[in-house]
Amino acid sequence: MSVNFDTVNRVALELKDKRRSEYAIALDFDGVCKLFSEHKHQIMSTLLFLHLYEFQRVPFKIYKQCYNYINFQSEYAGKERFLCANELARYLTQKGYNCALPGLHAAVEELQKKGLKLSEKNLKAYEANNDVSRALSWSTEVNKRVSELNEIGLTPGINENIFIPYRDVCDFFVVTTATEATLPPLMEKESIDFIARYLGQETATKAESLIGLSYSGYKVVFMFGDSLEDSRASHTAMENKADGSNIIFVPVIPGQEEDCFEKGREIIRLALAGDLIEAESISKQAQSNFRGKEVSVL
Repeated sequence: MSVNFDTVNRVALELKDKRRSEYAIALDFDGVCKLFSEHKHQIMSTLLFLHLYEFQRVPFKIYKQCYNYINFQSEYAGKERFLCANELARYLTQKGYNCALPGLHAAVEELQKKGLKLSEKNLKAYEANNDVSRALSWSTEVNKRVSELNEIGLTPGINENIFIPYRDVCDFFVVTTATEATLPPLMEKESIDFIARYLGQETATKAESLIGLSYSGYKVVFMFGDSLEDSRASHTAMENKADGSNIIFVPVIPGQEEDCFEKGREIIRLALAGDLIEAESISKQAQSNFRGKEVSVL
């Protein structure tokens, strides 16, 4: 997994001013803060073949299977939405379906070569192309529709095990590939108004955000995630962390969220008490239980 250290340094510089503790709790949003994944991806998947109608040429069963593979099982799992849409088009085209999106592919490739994020802001430079224009319209409607998911509460177990015990002890961050602006209202509705920063697709990859937290001065960063991408990002961050900093991954297994948050509470307690060896031992055991049970929707 590649890391852009210019992005890491920019994130670290910004977060230094937000640091109030030696400990940071980083939370993925979908499936960790809220059980959003299935709802969100049903919306994203449906709107994708409405705005990018090329996907309608594929039998729905095949489309659904391939969407699931690209977004949750492939090397693109958990990455920026435009990258996943582009790779889904390429993947289906390779399978013989007429789903090519050459304008989107060219824009994605050029932004990658420039080392720029695949964000709405950066893609707007290419919106004269019909593929890109429709992809941007898709993303805008996704944000609008996701913001309407107002009745989904916090994931069971997170409030009593993570937020309440540690809100005055650790700094909290949301590390996600979602669009940042859509998230604060959804959390503040649940009285979660102490997130120091939402780090989304516009700012950095998950790995870069975690490395940035490490370089901003945190002694330990705890990353809670429910996907293969969260695990990959955490391990990439561990390999590139600042000297004297530690990153501990806490897996959240779909269907076992409450038990995982209880285990996460114990991991944090041990680390704060100075017993990093035992905290990391519990994390490694949890990760062995997590393997193969990562989030998969649709």
